[in-house]
Amino acid sequence: MIIPDLIFFGCFGMFAEIVFTAITRSYQNKSLNLMGHVSLWMFPVYAIGLTWGFDLIEYLISNDIFRWLSYPLWIWLVEISIGVPASKKNIEIWNYRYLPDWAHWRGIISFVHFPLWVLFGILVECFR
Repeated sequence: MIIPDLIFFGCFGMFAEIVFTAITRSYQNKSLNLMGHVSLWMFPVYAIGLTWGFDLIEYLISNDIFRWLSYPLWIWLVEISIGVPASKKNIEIWNYRYLPDWAHWRGIISFVHFPLWVLFGILVECFR
């Protein structure tokens, strides 16, 4: 069952990102175009992170509230571990530089997305 899980969560994560970017861009541009986007590099990130990564987190943190509040920290760890080496190769998988300087670190992690990462983690748990 591992391959279907990887495919499902890879697609699930990419779909969620497309919906999120479509809604935020439409709000920022005051349009109803709903044009979302995602890098194909994100497929393995979502596939592995939302299957094995969530398994690890659930194993380490059994308390629901603590686990939910830890999701942004895990996501930031993944964003840093992938985003920093990718940026050194001039690969931009995502970019938070559209946010004010205080709201992101080098465009790689977004501090203001903390509550969204909590909600995303809870959403993923509903599908596991």
